[in-house]
Amino acid sequence: MKLSFFLVFLFITLYSFAQNESSIGAFIASPVGKFKSTDLDGGGFAKQGWGIVFDTKNTIKGLPEGLSVYFHSTFQWNEMDTETLASEFTAALGNRTEITDSKYSPILTTLGPSYEFPLSKSIKLGINGTLGILFNNTKAFTVKVYDSNDVEIVNEHVNFDNNVAFAYSFGAELKFNLVPDAIGLSIYTDYTSANQSTDISSQNVDAETFQKLQYFNIGAKFVFVKK
Repeated sequence: MKLSFFLVFLFITLYSFAQNESSIGAFIASPVGKFKSTDLDGGGFAKQGWGIVFDTKNTIKGLPEGLSVYFHSTFQWNEMDTETLASEFTAALGNRTEITDSKYSPILTTLGPSYEFPLSKSIKLGINGTLGILFNNTKAFTVKVYDSNDVEIVNEHVNFDNNVAFAYSFGAELKFNLVPDAIGLSIYTDYTSANQSTDISSQNVDAETFQKLQYFNIGAKFVFVKK
């Protein structure tokens, strides 16, 4: 149901405006803050990853020159540092803990204003700020705990019932004109934050956790202009 809501929102956003400019590219996804932290008290244990981005800019009659409606969508992969997570649990519990691989694969779609102004004949600087939704999409993992005789005493499979969360993003880009009024190259960076509430269920435990997702991305996009 939550994913269906996300897809409907994406469809409406994509076709609400005529696209004047579209871009596609890739980026390095760097977690920051609590999302990167390896502290058991709220840490996300997220490692640096990568992602793909799709953006459009749409001008509307009556808006000042350089101002447009900006649609921003990303899909990224950040491995969870389960090795460090297992070490932290081992230290806290006093028993050896093993945790299987997991990863965050958040899907983001946001919408907001963008403003561009020329630095030279072939280079423009753009800034943007957007609001939207994020689907966290975290992979399930297994936790095993062993006693001092190396006998397994806990075997829990942890599932995430990921909820759609409110998200916001701020970004900037340098756009280079490669083919006049046709193709450009953009070097960009943005910061995204979302407050993710996740229902975790296992064999013996059902709990709701709160995780603040924050990441700083930097990448490049090819820009296609539609006249």
